[in-house]
Amino acid sequence: MTLTSDKIRVGLLIDSFVQPRWIHKIVHDIQASGIAKVVIVVKNGGQSPPKRFRFQRYWSNRAQLLYAAYSRFDEIKTRLEADAFENIDLEPLLSDCPVLDVEPVSTKHTDRLIDEDVDRILAYDLDVALRFGFRILKGRVLDIARHGVWSYHHGDSSVNRGGPAGFWEVMKGEFVTGSMLQILTEELDNGRVIYKSWSPTSDRFSVKANRNHYYWKSSTFVMRKLRELAETKEVEFEKNSHYYPYSERLYKTPTNSEMLGLLTRLAGKYAISKCRQLSYLNQWSLAYRFKSGPNDANDVFYRYRFLIPPKDRFWADPLPWKFGDQYFVFIEEYIYADGKGHISVIELDRDGIRSGPHKVLEKDYHLSYPFIFEWQDSLYMIPETAANDTVELYRCVSFPLKWELEEVLLDKLQARDATLMQIDNLWWMFASVGEAKFPSDWDELYLYYAQHPKGPWKPHKKNPVKTDVKGSRPAGRPFYYQGDLYRPAQDSSKFYGYAITLNKIIRITLEEFIEQEVHKIVPSWDKRVIGTHTINSADDLTVIDCLMRRRRI
Repeated sequence: MTLTSDKIRVGLLIDSFVQPRWIHKIVHDIQASGIAKVVIVVKNGGQSPPKRFRFQRYWSNRAQLLYAAYSRFDEIKTRLEADAFENIDLEPLLSDCPVLDVEPVSTKHTDRLIDEDVDRILAYDLDVALRFGFRILKGRVLDIARHGVWSYHHGDSSVNRGGPAGFWEVMKGEFVTGSMLQILTEELDNGRVIYKSWSPTSDRFSVKANRNHYYWKSSTFVMRKLRELAETKEVEFEKNSHYYPYSERLYKTPTNSEMLGLLTRLAGKYAISKCRQLSYLNQWSLAYRFKSGPNDANDVFYRYRFLIPPKDRFWADPLPWKFGDQYFVFIEEYIYADGKGHISVIELDRDGIRSGPHKVLEKDYHLSYPFIFEWQDSLYMIPETAANDTVELYRCVSFPLKWELEEVLLDKLQARDATLMQIDNLWWMFASVGEAKFPSDWDELYLYYAQHPKGPWKPHKKNPVKTDVKGSRPAGRPFYYQGDLYRPAQDSSKFYGYAITLNKIIRITLEEFIEQEVHKIVPSWDKRVIGTHTINSADDLTVIDCLMRRRRI
């Protein structure tokens, strides 16, 4: 199937022009893209249910009153900087677009369009139709666009099917919340998935906050697939090479008795979390180990020695570097009173700290993740400067304390933890890039490539090449082991900085990026350690950071 014009022809299926802001963003991005345009709006003209008084609504939903009460409380209590569900009018974006009112033939759960209406839509020669209205669609309406009717499913259908969206992940304490974009088929729960992503369940107590995050994130899926369609003239489907039967229940809005149990559990979790906040301080610290000899190949974390900072600061993102016979560890040093981080260095030997930490780089914006590499007989550092919307390259003019700005590699970009590596005569930059409205920025991995470290850096055609909070954001320098290339990544599913995922890079080219998780470093070797999110080595020294639970008194 091929496109028939320069721009992808898109149809919208809606119940009303008033839509949540996350949908408004999708339509706005399409109209502003230059590669696609909305050419028809198919509006549901079916009869609306009769308006009921509040008491009538309460009575008809009396079996779910506790769920309604929680949802109302959550709505009032949770304040959002950018509300994905704020209603906004689409009409200004679609002023030149024809509107086709249709009245579906409805059964208890499904909608079908009569043949005459389907034929009228087919006349617009759509490439893609986006479903933001109607109910479950069946029949010929599924064939109105060359590349299908695209529809969101907010949830991971392999974990929980049904709804409400984003609710059960919070109530059951799931670490991640899935979302996907699919092409609808006649099979209700078996649409053809074209995009899939996993986000952190971003709030352990608020369904509203959790939904807000991953709905904003999912608003990017449509344009990513439309750009792919514009370039390749085809829609790539998610590949699933494993057999995953679904054995969980069909989730529904909880009854009062079920909701009572869920709220009791949620209240208990909230009380425990508050007690921990009053009693303990979670502080990033360092741990290190020197290998004892050439046969000491595998890391054993219970043998690591801790370097614990004073309680007024934390140390994180360690990058060790061997200079002659000396070992130096560059870190993010964050002093709580300052409200931002700077780069410091510690000189280390087998007995512990010899000197430091000494401040080596500070700006009026936050610095972290000091990535250091050697190129053309010079040392360079790329600290994280996402707070300045840049990726900055510094050259060492006097080791280890003096570094000067050499280049701004990328501008107007919130790139986190930029990590460089030369592979097959090409330089690659791994980074997590955040969307402006996302509450977190460790969900997705972006790739850039260049002929040398000073650029110019070009984005990979598949960006983001990975969209999974369990293993996207860089966690240290990639390394070779027994001929295979591994990339450490952060697993921030449980909370930010929970664990480190080790991924084997299967293929990295200008057209593809494929990696496979082979191991996970979880913080279970010491009862004080609850997280770890960076690992780096220099010669026989390996350093990690540890989120440690310390008593406040």
